[in-house]
Amino acid sequence: MDNKNNNRVYLLYPPISKKERYSSDLGSAGGEQIPLGIFCLAAYLREKGYEMAVTDGESEKLTTKQITRQIKKFDPFVVGISSTTVAFHRALEMAKLIKKKFPKVIILIGGPHVTSNYKDALSFGVFDYGVLREGEITTVELLKTIKGKGKIEEVKGIAYKKDGKVIVNEPREYIKNLDELPFPAYDLIEDINLYTPDLSNYMSTPVVNIMTSRGCPNQCTFCDRAVFGQFYREMSAERVVELIKYLVERYKVREIDFVDDTFLINKLRFKKIFRLLKEEGIKFYWTCTSRVNVVDYEILKLAKETGCWHIAFGIESGDEGILKLIKKNITMEQVRKALGWCKELGIKSKGYFIVGHPGDTLETINKTIKLAYNLPLDDILVTINTPIPGSPQYYFIKEYGDFDESDWSKFNCWRPVFIPKGLTKEILLKKQREMYRKFYVRPRIIWRYLRGTLGRGGMKRLKSLMGAAKYLMSKPNLEGL
Repeated sequence: MDNKNNNRVYLLYPPISKKERYSSDLGSAGGEQIPLGIFCLAAYLREKGYEMAVTDGESEKLTTKQITRQIKKFDPFVVGISSTTVAFHRALEMAKLIKKKFPKVIILIGGPHVTSNYKDALSFGVFDYGVLREGEITTVELLKTIKGKGKIEEVKGIAYKKDGKVIVNEPREYIKNLDELPFPAYDLIEDINLYTPDLSNYMSTPVVNIMTSRGCPNQCTFCDRAVFGQFYREMSAERVVELIKYLVERYKVREIDFVDDTFLINKLRFKKIFRLLKEEGIKFYWTCTSRVNVVDYEILKLAKETGCWHIAFGIESGDEGILKLIKKNITMEQVRKALGWCKELGIKSKGYFIVGHPGDTLETINKTIKLAYNLPLDDILVTINTPIPGSPQYYFIKEYGDFDESDWSKFNCWRPVFIPKGLTKEILLKKQREMYRKFYVRPRIIWRYLRGTLGRGGMKRLKSLMGAAKYLMSKPNLEGL
């Protein structure tokens, strides 16, 4: 190993396109979020003495050749690639090219796909090691071992091939104290203005997504909790405020998207965060995702008073039986109360819905469409149920219909890879389109979006709006299904 570069690590999020991610013109309305995983890992490795380079191939819209040139210029001894299931084909493409161009470079694969499906990920012979679950401590120990300081068999939380067989070591414990981790390496981002949520999800720019907790204690069968697990951990209120203050002062951030699974779950911490921010004189717009069964009027009122203008809620289905089957553990009464409070307080709300649940029928899907139309929602997101490896439903889904695992690139929640009994791919896509049309092709919704193009970032919003309109007016693309 050349000593001049044995401290250089290059981290990469693969160059998947919006067309691949969304399978339609709706992709032009989709947003860009900072891939926090690689920037968190970069910050931790840098703190441990490694020289870092990070590339987000998706948001920077780079080609494989451009990324290869960057790797050659940086001359790392390790390249780490983070990948979801839908982006895995691009991660694999990059790994093959890197192996061909730089055969001495060690390639790591981390993220949700390898964590839940390491045998598949390592079967191609181009990834030297898989980093499972959270990557910070595991990667540091792995790098030390690669440089000859320890035994590979003793590194917790990794998978690798030995004598043609995939070996998985003892799992690593989850990181308990998140305050000990450095802030994500925002300074390594090419341009922070590359990142904005979709056209309905931001009020002002620059807008940055942050995660203040890890792990989700809920039981939804469609969610992949492989990386962070169900063990809920959170930054202290003081640490959250420190991070926000850093972003506001250094990057002039004007809006924050809290991407925690349930940001409002700990009401005491939530209240303390915004009390401390008030004492610091820090104000900003913000959005989050929450559950209808963890909010009440008091907490939503405080959210509004502190700058919250938009909350997304997972509703998923309009049928109580389906909600029980997928272990959503919410009721229609809770849905109506939460959305009613939001409307009363002037907080815009988005509903997340899924068509093609196990047990879904034309009747249950039509109930979902009717519910979405009649609820006081401002926006909806309707995806196709996709049994992602690592999600509970992945392991029982074949009991409820046909499941095609032949092409991971189709696992983007917009192409049907699972078909419930009695339904077809065509029906799922048509019902998804029908739900969008019935909700959005209404005067009050159209007018609100047109008004949004008159404000800050109006041209970008208008471009996104045209893409969304094209999707709504077109017929489902049934080719390649």
